Amino acid sequence: MKRVRLTAAMLALLTVLIAILFWFIPDISLETVISTGIAAGVLAIVAPFEANEPPARKRVLAGCVVFVAMIGVAMWFAFQAPAERAAPMGALAVLALGGLALVVWSFGIRNRVSRPQWRDYYDR
Repeated sequence: MKRVRLTAAMLALLTVLIAILFWFIPDISLETVISTGIAAGVLAIVAPFEANEPPARKRVLAGCVVFVAMIGVAMWFAFQAPAERAAPMGALAVLALGGLALVVWSFGIRNRVSRPQWRDYYDR
């Protein structure tokens, strides 16, 4: 779970940087910037906490799903704007693919239970 959380933290940081970049591009709507910022915040909330037990792992999964949903909302707002640029949609698509990879990864390990007898060994 440590690798998932580290990847989620890096994706949250990348999302913040893209939201800041969107802020300075005049053709990007404010709704797109806000949605991207909220997505980064949701992912940053679940990233720093240990998730050794299944309920905590399911919270990480829920955070990743909400991240993908908020990036989808940002893509919808970006698609509605009459901009001629493809860069915002490309950046949001990359974020969405990263979020989907996190969802699949965290879904696969959501029910693992730690075995205290063996270090870093998990049962399904």
